[in-house]
Amino acid sequence: MIRRVVLAIGCLLMTAIGPAQAAPGTNAVAGGKVPYSRNLDAIKKTVETLRGKKFLHKVPAFKVSEPEMRAIVERDLKKEYPGRELADYQALLVWLDMVPPGTDLQAVETGLFVDEAAGFYDSETKEMCIPSFSAAPTNTGQNPARKSVKQEADKYSTSGDDIIFAHEFTHALEDQYWPFDDPSEGLLKESTDREAARSFLAEGAATRLMIEAIPALETQDTPEFYAPAWNVLHSGFTESLLNLALGMLWKTSAAEVPGLPEPLARSEVMPYSYGYCFCSQTMRRWGLDGLDWFNDHPPESTAQIIHPVRAWEWRDLPAAIRLPESSPEGWKQRAGDSLGEAGVSVLLGCSFHSLSGGEWLANGWKGDRVALYEAPDGRHVLVWASVWDSASAARRFAGAWLNQRQTLHRASANPNRGPCLQWTQPDGHAGTIVSKDRTVLIFEADQPDTPLRPEAWKITVTLSPEESARTAANPVLLRFNPLCSRQQDADYLVVRSLGGLLSRHDRNGVGAADSLMLGLVGKSHRTASFNQWELGGSLIAKHEADVRRGYSKTAVLPLGILCAQFQARLPQDTNHTVARVSTLWGLAGSWRQDGDGRSTLHLLPGGILFSLVKDPQHNSITVLGTGIARTKVTSGAKAKIKFRLLGVRLPFVLSGADRT
Repeated sequence: MIRRVVLAIGCLLMTAIGPAQAAPGTNAVAGGKVPYSRNLDAIKKTVETLRGKKFLHKVPAFKVSEPEMRAIVERDLKKEYPGRELADYQALLVWLDMVPPGTDLQAVETGLFVDEAAGFYDSETKEMCIPSFSAAPTNTGQNPARKSVKQEADKYSTSGDDIIFAHEFTHALEDQYWPFDDPSEGLLKESTDREAARSFLAEGAATRLMIEAIPALETQDTPEFYAPAWNVLHSGFTESLLNLALGMLWKTSAAEVPGLPEPLARSEVMPYSYGYCFCSQTMRRWGLDGLDWFNDHPPESTAQIIHPVRAWEWRDLPAAIRLPESSPEGWKQRAGDSLGEAGVSVLLGCSFHSLSGGEWLANGWKGDRVALYEAPDGRHVLVWASVWDSASAARRFAGAWLNQRQTLHRASANPNRGPCLQWTQPDGHAGTIVSKDRTVLIFEADQPDTPLRPEAWKITVTLSPEESARTAANPVLLRFNPLCSRQQDADYLVVRSLGGLLSRHDRNGVGAADSLMLGLVGKSHRTASFNQWELGGSLIAKHEADVRRGYSKTAVLPLGILCAQFQARLPQDTNHTVARVSTLWGLAGSWRQDGDGRSTLHLLPGGILFSLVKDPQHNSITVLGTGIARTKVTSGAKAKIKFRLLGVRLPFVLSGADRT
């Protein structure tokens, strides 16, 4: 997909931490890299706790100079596009209207990467890099994804740079378990945007963990506020707000950057938008075990990320499309790619100034491969083959592409010739679209006298063999039986009664789930480490616990009116736990334990009936406002005992002996 060009650094995943200043006492040295002086252990610990995994190796952090950052861009560009491949790929993007003619991709990449003064995890050197310079703002120096995501996160946090470090350390941690770099991927020339889907998953997980880190990072010095901050962030309202805001982010004006082609800018934000929603849904249903499953079995396309049900429950299996490397007429392939559903969506959405319309046109994608060919005499031809879920989706795309050429290039459609759509453009380009069943073949030449004979191109389209095997194993009468249906795709089994209205049972390689009456009576999700259940649509009771992240919460009646319980390890210090128990919203009674060793028990508001407070330095107990408070002995001080009578402090204090 086009995202790999937006970054043009296939193995480098990064988000901005804003303009950075050189660390005190450090100066750029030969090589442009010096150790970062700040201690980031608390952030690493937070990431380990929230991701449920330990770092296998240290991740050193360095301050890097501007020349060093430019060298990183150059290194990864050469690795991704050796020789003239970058120029050829740029020509392909121009032809597809992803970038305007004359665009210098290397300059764009340098602007996105260097001018923004980004902090990033370099998956090749396995290092965290923080710029040692302040970048001057330029038109192309505002990375839209990093800018937009950081702006959204800043609404919920004042710890700015720390939450972005949490994002980057999540990348570093996952890279140690599921390496980002796979040299073989670039050689596959697949008809699916598998590499882009992997980046959607990585950015989605890092963004989700970054947001989950906000309560911990915001309350490092005030652990007593961790529980309420965590509960607010994970409330249904906040979750819905975040999904809406981040899910729509790539469509908003925040994703646009003056001077940067709109399709590239929006493509840069898409992994954060779709990826966050995908990972957030996965974690809400299956916890970290579900997220691990997708890292062990990476999505095969961005279509699976955009439509999560197609990623596991009933997979959307991309077709295999092969375009020839050359033809008998002397054509030689210069550049190729798979746009995927995400790429087609942003391409058509930007072309028609309707991003939602682009999503609709791209829905139904099942595989594509596009390539730019060159003849010995310098002529060029674009060949684009795609497969769709249905014949209607294929016709919709074919008509949309002709409309796109008419809208952007003033193309004139030739009289209909059976299944073919033909057009010519004032600039001399001429094209043909052949739509047959679910397959669409597009041919476009840059010279009008170039013969476009689809039958001369040896294009092969092969549906996934898994699809036919799955169809045979799931007869229509069994899969869509209105009384009791059953379907299974690989390790995912679904059994429904009355179409799921009465009951539904899910079982997969991670765990199982059940629901009664669409969850109105009850529902549950459970894995080896994650357990979640609700009664009465959560109006009667609900419970959620995740052993790996170290938290549990229970509520009886809406919002825990009758009883509520919460317990969690402090992510930055797992030796300490915070806990809350309340009845009638704390009006009848409450108990709390804070990570600093303080615990409080109250009966009736404010402990009017009974109050017991313990912390490392003080103990107090009162009944009806009458009782004692004792300050413990410390070095060089005396123990003190104070008294209260009906809530009034008495004017005398008992002191103990000096501590020796």
